[in-house]
Amino acid sequence: MESREFRVRLPFDLPTASYAAIVHAVAGVLDAAGVVARSSIFVDELARDDDLNEAFDQFSALYPWSDR
Repeated sequence: MESREFRVRLPFDLPTASYAAIVHAVAGVLDAAGVVARSSIFVDELARDDDLNEAFDQFSALYPWSDR
């Protein structure tokens, strides 16, 4: 299956929390467009799962449907 792609280049010195916020926002846009289940987000080699997960947990706690 063919796919479409776009690339975003961010400043190298972007703080981890900002990087995670951007990745999370892109996932939200893909969800709003109805394509998140058929899409992939590739993060750079500097992104650590623990850092991204911690930031995602903080964001999701603010969702109106969150049980936190």
